[in-house]
Amino acid sequence: MKKLFKPLPRFDPTADRSQVPSPRTTAVAILGSALCLLVAEVFVGDLDAADDVVAIAEGSGRLTAGGLTHLVAAALLGLAVAGLGPVVRGSVVGRVGWALLWGAVPCAGAFAMFHLILVETGAAGLDRSAMQEFVVARFQGAGVWALPVGYFVFLGLSARLLVTIGLVRRGVASAWAPALFAVGLVLEVLLADNGTVEIASHGLMAVGSAVAAYGLWRVGGGGGAAQPPAPEPAGQAALSGQTALSS
Repeated sequence: MKKLFKPLPRFDPTADRSQVPSPRTTAVAILGSALCLLVAEVFVGDLDAADDVVAIAEGSGRLTAGGLTHLVAAALLGLAVAGLGPVVRGSVVGRVGWALLWGAVPCAGAFAMFHLILVETGAAGLDRSAMQEFVVARFQGAGVWALPVGYFVFLGLSARLLVTIGLVRRGVASAWAPALFAVGLVLEVLLADNGTVEIASHGLMAVGSAVAAYGLWRVGGGGGAAQPPAPEPAGQAALSGQTALSS
């Protein structure tokens, strides 16, 4: 465990000023994607596990809002992943998480589409019994949606935790970031059937992401990375040299 959090050479944002997106843009994307996932979870609740088209029709507004919010989260997550590569470079844990996050970006989009298509099954004028069979057969349990949704929910969240650990090792984020995120992830996996606990778990992961984003924002502004000493003026340097010789 100590080796996992062993410090690596600190990330220096001045080493590559051409980094796109910048560390501060990446920090905003990290925080924005986490907040969008939290808001989407509040909107959707347990409707994504519903197999009753009547309940789906009644909650169509919430499903639509949740699906659209997930789309925004997917876009922000892609922006965050693009900027995290140079930051976690050198950390094996961080790089593994970063690589897995690339796969989570399209899966986050698929997760959004899962909710938006589910809305259509409860549309007025459709055969309710046929739609009921369709929802059970194609959306619940093992099916075509299981792979992207499962990847995003399990590997995607685990990848975000690994990246957060990588940020700690590079001297960017506080150790509170992965600690809070890990607690939220455990609650999400073990108590996902409880709607209140599930929202709380996403809240903890959002707070952990906020701590990590704050660290990256601070470093991106020059507040956390070691800065090279400013060169002395030529006259002052010569005077310092003469003083050293005379002493």
